[in-house]
Amino acid sequence: MATRTDFRRLTLAPGDSINLDDARGTTVRVGRGRLWITQYGDPVDHVLAAGDTWAVERNGRTVVQAQSETLVDLTGPGASRPLLAIARNRTLLRIAAWLRRAAAARRWVPYA
Repeated sequence: MATRTDFRRLTLAPGDSINLDDARGTTVRVGRGRLWITQYGDPVDHVLAAGDTWAVERNGRTVVQAQSETLVDLTGPGASRPLLAIARNRTLLRIAAWLRRAAAARRWVPYA
């Protein structure tokens, strides 16, 4: 007897996130990096490091965000559904980094 397992492997950049909607029973496994996970109705957020596994416990929206360059495997019902990706705007991030560097390089002279 053959069984079908829904599986999806994702590579996320730092700050990238995905929404899993109504994905109860989906298993999230971190192969590399670090993830922050929050789910609807759960007062506790979860942080997973490489090698950690966690299962979505309830339906509703579950947000998964990469805290570093991350390789994540999804297994179960949420892996077969379309994912709503919320990728950070890379252009805005570059502009923000440039502004931070410019502000740090500025030398302030006190009034005489």
